[in-house]
Amino acid sequence: MTRRVTLIAALDYPGEAEFAEDWIAANRARLSHVSAQKGCGCCVLIWDIEGPDAVIATLPPDLVSDPGRPRWRADGG
Repeated sequence: MTRRVTLIAALDYPGEAEFAEDWIAANRARLSHVSAQKGCGCCVLIWDIEGPDAVIATLPPDLVSDPGRPRWRADGG
């Protein structure tokens, strides 16, 4: 089963952005969708991602917005 979530990393929390970028790089081949980075880049980094439940489950819950209730479309909407 696949799952869609929004990954949000705040730049004012040390290591959070680096963790998110490293997690995406390490798991990109197993994800069916990774959006372009959609945050402002000065205070927050945001990606819409989709992949197997087992992969998404490795994200810390505080980096996942609205788990289980995606509000994004794969076409960028």
